[in-house]
Amino acid sequence: VNAEHDDTVGVISVSRESYSWDVDAELNRAIDWLQKEKIERVIVTGDFHLATQMVGADTADFYPAMTDVSAGEAVAAAWSRTARRFHDDFKVSVGLVNGKRALGGMLELLMHCHYMVAVDGADLGMPEVTLPVVPGMEGCHWPFRRMARDRWPRFLAMLLEGRSEKAKDTVGWLADFVGGFDEALQIAYTVASGGEHGLTQRALENGALDGVVEAVPELPPAASPEMEAGRRAILEAIRAATSTTLGEALDIQARHSGGFMTGDACRRGMIGTAWKKTVLV
Repeated sequence: VNAEHDDTVGVISVSRESYSWDVDAELNRAIDWLQKEKIERVIVTGDFHLATQMVGADTADFYPAMTDVSAGEAVAAAWSRTARRFHDDFKVSVGLVNGKRALGGMLELLMHCHYMVAVDGADLGMPEVTLPVVPGMEGCHWPFRRMARDRWPRFLAMLLEGRSEKAKDTVGWLADFVGGFDEALQIAYTVASGGEHGLTQRALENGALDGVVEAVPELPPAASPEMEAGRRAILEAIRAATSTTLGEALDIQARHSGGFMTGDACRRGMIGTAWKKTVLV
């Protein structure tokens, strides 16, 4: 993770495809340094020197959670608190998807910024249900608190089908602006620096939401029993985390995420299978 600034706008670039404990620690150091430098405006993005993709969490960091629920809760709670710093600790923050895709935990990280800007052709997605795991970085409540009710079914489909959307098709509910690379970069800096940009910051609802689970659209059948179990667990996490205040929701979602990883469905899925091959030898 690299951090720099021009005395007005800070830029934090993540040169890892996956979010991990190392990335989390470095992000916090980067934020601390920018605050020490009195920088109140920041852009968070991938590494500009690579064919950038941000593919989600490093699932190897989930292995301790296969047998210890507290380890899974710790991942979800700590990483979510880091993500919240981009919303709470800066006057303006802009998440910039500057490459092929932003998925899972990496997308959840950028969702916490006040604005999200993406390049044409980028994919935004939440594949957790296919693994299966319950999104732990507030994907089960934070986005709903920032989008209009009529967009809830679109995001619910993303969560429960594990699919991606083209960034251009998410404008107004995930992305705030999508354009060519040069245009996206210019908009991101203009927004961060306080220039005229014409975008409206979407408000964050601090109170309980009603009717989120009831907005689930008709879904295709789950591809496996494990995915079906993941859907049920994600819906329960959504119900619990949206039925309370923003202040309480972080720990509630962390408990749901951590609890699911010790169960049979997760152990039979992709992460559990990799854990058995890697750890149980």
